[in-house]
Amino acid sequence: MTRGLYIAGSGMIFQRRKMETITNNIVNAETTGYKRDELVSHTFSDVMIQRLNDYRDRNVVSARELVGPLNFGVQVDQIYSDMMTPGNYEETGRATDMLLTGGGYFVLETAQGERYSKAGAFTINDEGFLTDGSGNYVLGTEGRIYVGGDEFAINELGELFVDGVWQTTVRVVGFDNAGQLRKQGDNLWFDGGGANRYDWPDDSIVKQGFLENSNVDISREMVDMLSTYRAYETNQRMVQMIDQINGKSVNDIGRLR
Repeated sequence: MTRGLYIAGSGMIFQRRKMETITNNIVNAETTGYKRDELVSHTFSDVMIQRLNDYRDRNVVSARELVGPLNFGVQVDQIYSDMMTPGNYEETGRATDMLLTGGGYFVLETAQGERYSKAGAFTINDEGFLTDGSGNYVLGTEGRIYVGGDEFAINELGELFVDGVWQTTVRVVGFDNAGQLRKQGDNLWFDGGGANRYDWPDDSIVKQGFLENSNVDISREMVDMLSTYRAYETNQRMVQMIDQINGKSVNDIGRLR
C-alpha cells in the first residue's frame, strides 16, 4: 500500500508540473516569437521483486523465484520546446519589425553576453540603435546596428540600407542541434551546450514589416489541460482510497478484541 501511495503521489507531482507548463503556454499565446513548451516524462528504474522464503539458504539470491518488476512511478525528464513549428506570420508595416523564417535566430547583445531570439519586434532607442523590448542591442556584422530613425530598409538577405546606402547586415545564426538551446526569459535563448552555432541558415530570410506570432495552439492546450486535470484527479482518488484502506487496516482489522 505504501508503494501505491508513492506511485500515485509521483503522478500528482508530474501532472502539476505539466499543468504549469500548459498554463505558461496559454499565457504566452500572444507573445511574439514564443515557442511552446512540452513536458517530457520517464519512469523510475524498475526493480525486481523476489520471493524471499523459497529456499533455506538466504545467501543464494539467484535461486529465489522472481515475482516480476516493480516501478515507483513517473518523474519529469525535461521540458522540450517546439522549435520546428513556426507561428503565424503577421504583417505590421513597421520598419523596425522583422520576421525571420526557417531555423535562423537574431543575435542580441545582453548583459550576460550574446543571446538569440526569434522575436523581431524591435525598437529604436534614444541613441538611434536597434534594440529589443528589453533594451538589448540587435547585432549586425559590424556590431550594434545604428539606424538613426525609421527611414531604413532591410532586404531578404538582412542587408540594411539608409538612404540607399548599405550600412551593415543583420546577424543571423542557426544551430545544428537547436534542442540544446535553453530559455532565459524575455524571448531570449542561450546555448546550453552542444548546439553548434553557424552563420545564416539556408532556409532563413528576413521580411521587414512582418512578425512571427507564437506557435501555441490554444485549442490543443485546452484539451491537454483537461486531460491533465483528469489524470491528477485520478491519482488523487488513488491516494485517498489507499489512505482509507490503511486506516481500516489499523483501526478495524488490527484492533485487539
